[in-house]
Amino acid sequence: MLLAATTSNSLCPRGALAFRCCLSMMRSEALCRRVAASRRPRSLHFTPPEFHLPLSTLSTTRLKQHSGSSEDSSRIDKAQPTWTFTPYQPTSRTNNSYNNSTRRFSASSEDWVVPSVVPIPEESLQISFARSSGAGGQNVNKLNTRVEIRFHVDSASWIPAEVRERLKTNEANRINNEGYFSITCQEYRTQAQNRKEAFKKLQDILKDSWKRPKIRKMRKGLSQKTKENRRDMKRRVAEKKAMRKSVDF
Repeated sequence: MLLAATTSNSLCPRGALAFRCCLSMMRSEALCRRVAASRRPRSLHFTPPEFHLPLSTLSTTRLKQHSGSSEDSSRIDKAQPTWTFTPYQPTSRTNNSYNNSTRRFSASSEDWVVPSVVPIPEESLQISFARSSGAGGQNVNKLNTRVEIRFHVDSASWIPAEVRERLKTNEANRINNEGYFSITCQEYRTQAQNRKEAFKKLQDILKDSWKRPKIRKMRKGLSQKTKENRRDMKRRVAEKKAMRKSVDF
């Protein structure tokens, strides 16, 4: 400051003004440097991770340091855990309400499922063709478009025994005296279409017979307890209506 005052006094007015301008610029530049230095991000210092020993090891080590006796240290070394880890195993839920129900079905004890497609071995069937009386015009007089499928019911091992019994009952009009089941088709003009339709009909008939019938409980009328309750209710209603009669004073 003294140098600036001495220099400004020895200069002319114009020189003193220029000197003051340069001095203010230098001060402003120094101030900007200080601000920039204060705003400069500090360097990040890496802190190494701390490795912690298990709690049991720390407690044992501290006890050994503070305890000078060998008995305490041996007792700590021989310490056993107070519990053992057992993985969770969910219990199986068994619902016995269905088995104890009064309404029973024949398929309750077994897993009886009606197949979506019944496998029909063609080598076990007797397939024959004949003249058709259905659609086809004059073509029916030239080609065998009528299809007939036959098989012996009792010897059909590819059908379960109970299904065969139901088939005899449900389709008795399709089984002859020899025990042969027959089905025919002549709705279409070609033999292939009639053959396909005949197998489709056989599939539908087997699926209907595959279903187990429901065992229904026949109604036997009112029980003795119900009859007593009805008589008691009628008696109470009669007593209530008797109280509504006119009274003679």
